[in-house]
Amino acid sequence: MQPLKASPSPEAVLPLATLAYECALEPSRWPAFLQMFGDVLQSPACSMWAHDFSTQRSDIGNAADGLGLHCGFEASALDSFSAHYCETNVWLSNPLMHQPGTVVHSSALFSDQHLPRTEWYTDWLRPHDFFYSCAAVVEHAHDRSFNLTVLRSRRAGRYSPAELGMVQALMPHLKTAVALHRKLHHAQALAAGGVALLDSLPLGVVLLDAQAGVLHANRQAQTLMQHTQLMSLQALKVHAAHATADQWLQQSIGQCLRTAQAMAGRRAESVGSPLHSGEGRRLQHWNGQQLHVMVAPLPVAAQPYGLPCGAVVLLSDPSRMLTSLTQSLHSYYRLTPAEAKLVQALLQGLSLQESAQHMDLSIHTVRSQFKTAAAKVGVSRQADLVRVVLMGPAMLRWQEAFG
Repeated sequence: MQPLKASPSPEAVLPLATLAYECALEPSRWPAFLQMFGDVLQSPACSMWAHDFSTQRSDIGNAADGLGLHCGFEASALDSFSAHYCETNVWLSNPLMHQPGTVVHSSALFSDQHLPRTEWYTDWLRPHDFFYSCAAVVEHAHDRSFNLTVLRSRRAGRYSPAELGMVQALMPHLKTAVALHRKLHHAQALAAGGVALLDSLPLGVVLLDAQAGVLHANRQAQTLMQHTQLMSLQALKVHAAHATADQWLQQSIGQCLRTAQAMAGRRAESVGSPLHSGEGRRLQHWNGQQLHVMVAPLPVAAQPYGLPCGAVVLLSDPSRMLTSLTQSLHSYYRLTPAEAKLVQALLQGLSLQESAQHMDLSIHTVRSQFKTAAAKVGVSRQADLVRVVLMGPAMLRWQEAFG
């Protein structure tokens, strides 16, 4: 027989909801929220964490958005869970049962009767005296869920309908508080990461996350999109106006994001096939408006703007050329005037062939100039050269002098 325990009253939701909103504004208070949430649910262990159902991997700490938090766990338990036991967790065997905005509990996810015969219980739950779990699935998108989870021992019994109802009543407040936290974290990271520099650039820059969501579009990108009507931002995604161009854009972004993941995880001794080097295309409107678009990968682990960027979309007006970067490029990379002029053209979004035509040079000469310039910058591919120069000190000095 289950032991009797007091069920939390409806009034328990209000202090938890209030504290959640306070945590969104002051993230250092999230541990206090976890402690209160665990106490209300008579659960000694509580965690805010994410799980990727496509890879069966979990992030239970050190999340980029500051929401990888926990209390009541031994460090060894968290380490072993992340390293292996997240893959044996039978409560995660069916992703369809983890819908966003729902509350799930272990007894409904997997039979309590069969749980003791699993590796998940024998090797991880039992040593830490856990048997029952309850989770608020705050988010679930792109095969990745974000959860607020509590655990307790078999002696404490299953989570009661009243307890599950309390968590469900808290859910809309949790979703709002987490969204608010992320927006503020996002804004702070961008402010600290040099968005003022991005907004001063004479070319459009759209930063994308690992799911192709728009992290930031600088002022020039928005101006070019609005002026040409060839591209737009819809539901935090970047799209081309015409179906054929949009198909190319989405394919290029997808390829760049896969490359970014490879750049973040590849080992020096096992590089494999050449990485995606960036894609460029000229979009043209019936009224004569043109827009040059280049998509390039960014290494996710580098987080160049304080955010986990996966790719960058560069937009430029083909009729304009940069001319004011020459001195900065010479000062920082020792480029010759000819090499600096070529790099400016590449920053503007032109290909090597287009640059050769614009400067009235042979493609052989331009390729030779590019090889030398890239070596001075410390890269070998065009997309890497554009990325490094765009994020480097030459652009900062240009902004100071001409912004």
